[in-house]
Amino acid sequence: MKTEAVVIGTDSVARLTEVELPPMTDTRVKVQTLISGVSCGTEADLASGRSTYLKRPLITGYQAAGKVIETGGKADNVQAGGLVVTNGGELWGMTHLFGGSHARQCVSEASGLVKLKPGAVSLATASYGGLGAVSWEGIARMKLERGNVLLVFGLGMLGLLAGRVAQSLGLHVIGVNRSAWKREAAEKFGFDAVAAPEAGEIQKTLDALGSGPAKFAYETTGSQQIIDLALASLASGGELSLGGYYPGKYEIDFDLCHGKNLRLHNPVGTGNYLGKFIGLVESGLNAESLIQTRVKPGEVTAFYSELINHHSKFLGAVIDWQS
Repeated sequence: MKTEAVVIGTDSVARLTEVELPPMTDTRVKVQTLISGVSCGTEADLASGRSTYLKRPLITGYQAAGKVIETGGKADNVQAGGLVVTNGGELWGMTHLFGGSHARQCVSEASGLVKLKPGAVSLATASYGGLGAVSWEGIARMKLERGNVLLVFGLGMLGLLAGRVAQSLGLHVIGVNRSAWKREAAEKFGFDAVAAPEAGEIQKTLDALGSGPAKFAYETTGSQQIIDLALASLASGGELSLGGYYPGKYEIDFDLCHGKNLRLHNPVGTGNYLGKFIGLVESGLNAESLIQTRVKPGEVTAFYSELINHHSKFLGAVIDWQS
């Protein structure tokens, strides 16, 4: 059986293309995608070829909300008609990132799905479950202390979701970004404070917050300059989690890290946090204000062209398969 999917070609062009669905088995579920969330920075790197660890053509995307339309005989944790969050299934017969979620239908192992309560959540927010789980994995790597400060460097969707995850775990969160409009978005999204990426501005914000020095930092930009700033901003014994994409080599100031006894973490993937993040969404986390771009399937070629060339202007973006 075939379905339509967003396929990124070797020419970096996204096309809505008919592809063969993976076969059903007793443990698999077929899902009708309603909304799939775009991980803007990661997908721009994959589509353009800047990220070289996956080969094109590929079906990109690793997060979506949809409705179960068929279940295998042993897939007893979900029922037909139920709403679920999926990473796309990891079953396509081509190279893809995690799951290949940008498809009108997908086939997934039932064990990888998370059920949604009907009407209880924003589907667009739920469609960012994959990125929420990635952020949770990055935050959870650190030995967190309630009441301390987390500095989030980079306020795209990854950084914004990471900040709210950290707040749910009892931390005060300061968002750091060059763009004033992204700092404003973080404030509206509920961050405790924001700062421009200069050491003096960060210290002023810490002083105003009155919660002591920053013990933890989460870096999402992949910038050497920002990594250096993050390390310099940490208190003695602090921890930095590298949640961005870091192609090639980057340098670490050993004297600084050694002298301050800093810990660095390099998280990868979603861990087992998809269910936890969806629980946070069902408790009231709503990212609708961040999802500023809604794309119809027939618009993907133009959208990805813009994303490749200007991904930093986007926050949240979704492909709406209901249209």
